[in-house]
Amino acid sequence: MIDEPTRPRDARSGFTLLELALVLALAGLLLTFVAPRLSWIGTAALDASTRQLATRLRFLREEAARRGTWVRVVFDPTERSYQAEVLVQTTSGPQFVADPSPLYRRVRLPDSIGLDVSGPGRIATGDGRPAAILHPDGFADPVVIHLDDGKGREQSIVIEPIVPRPAIFDRRVDVGGLPLR
Repeated sequence: MIDEPTRPRDARSGFTLLELALVLALAGLLLTFVAPRLSWIGTAALDASTRQLATRLRFLREEAARRGTWVRVVFDPTERSYQAEVLVQTTSGPQFVADPSPLYRRVRLPDSIGLDVSGPGRIATGDGRPAAILHPDGFADPVVIHLDDGKGREQSIVIEPIVPRPAIFDRRVDVGGLPLR
């Protein structure tokens, strides 16, 4: 095997300043087009949290009707969480208590997601947390749940009395503007 002689590096090897400037300019141009399209990454947590809560509310409503029992969904805006409770008869009278089913477990929202509840059907628990009631006959009290990402983007989930599937809006829906069908 014959080794090729190595050539000494001359001053002209490597990249010129013009070549480096051109590569940086193209990278900057590409970034200006791509960066706005990457904004969906920051909104994924809000979209996923909204869909998960709306789906859980639909299933809880169906579960209340199937079991023939009252269900209360309790929201904790401070902890950014929610959980469901079922009404049971106790020795001291009817009380909402936690249910061991996974559907009723506490769910904590991501730290970036804010939570607020309003609407004519919004009630307060004994400790002041907002809640929504799902009836054993499949009805629900009208409530609006607002989620925001802290960057100005908001979504609303509207629970309507007779519509089994909660409606999701990509904006804040005020109580007066409830789109009841």
